[in-house]
Amino acid sequence: MGKISQGERMKNYYKIFEQIYGDPVMSLYDIAANTELSRNTVSKYLREMYAKSIIRGPSLRMKPTQNYREYVYLLNFSDPWKAFRGLKGFPHVVYHGLTCGDWNTIVITDRLLDLSKLVGFEAVIHQGARYCSYTPKVGHTSWNESFANVYEQLERFTPVETEYKDRRLTSLDWEEDEWKLFHAFNFMRKKVTPVLQKIEVRYEAYIKWMKTLQDQCTLHTGFYPQGYKIYLDYCFLLFTDYEKSVKS
Repeated sequence: MGKISQGERMKNYYKIFEQIYGDPVMSLYDIAANTELSRNTVSKYLREMYAKSIIRGPSLRMKPTQNYREYVYLLNFSDPWKAFRGLKGFPHVVYHGLTCGDWNTIVITDRLLDLSKLVGFEAVIHQGARYCSYTPKVGHTSWNESFANVYEQLERFTPVETEYKDRRLTSLDWEEDEWKLFHAFNFMRKKVTPVLQKIEVRYEAYIKWMKTLQDQCTLHTGFYPQGYKIYLDYCFLLFTDYEKSVKS
């Protein structure tokens, strides 16, 4: 068998990503069958993809419910690096990061907090309840083709109906075991049995919890052909009645 070109290998990487994007816990056997690659090849490629950060996830994010909300804060601190370090392990902070631009810190919490009391606080640029996180499925295409599609969509944009003015939230009935599972399986391709033994949760509870994820969580799997660290993250604050159009 001849040596596989980098382009062909990347196509196979993308095929594997597609399967995991559609089913985060799909077995190597099923991925191999669907991609027409050998199981050993799938296993090898998947190890390479994670080692090079070509694939990220699958991971979980909570949806808002009647009894669970998360809140986003876009903040400025005089010393953002000091604030970032201080927020590590801070009660009820589920995510925090450093940014550049009109705000230098982003914080997500699982309850309303008065962050103006923190040392070095300067201003709140925006804050509000977080709805659903969304990671679109990327296409296997070039940058030029991708930008051409974006410009075409902008030129042909026709406003669709105003969306989600009355979002109906479900109730979250998770107890201690379900939260243990959420935190333990935030990366969903872990081997199940060792994790369940470590957190002392029964397999039956895991199966029951898995059935709740579609209603309670969103799934996120990213594909980064050059490796995640090569790319820049841009954080935009948009106000729109056309969520579907912005997401597409």
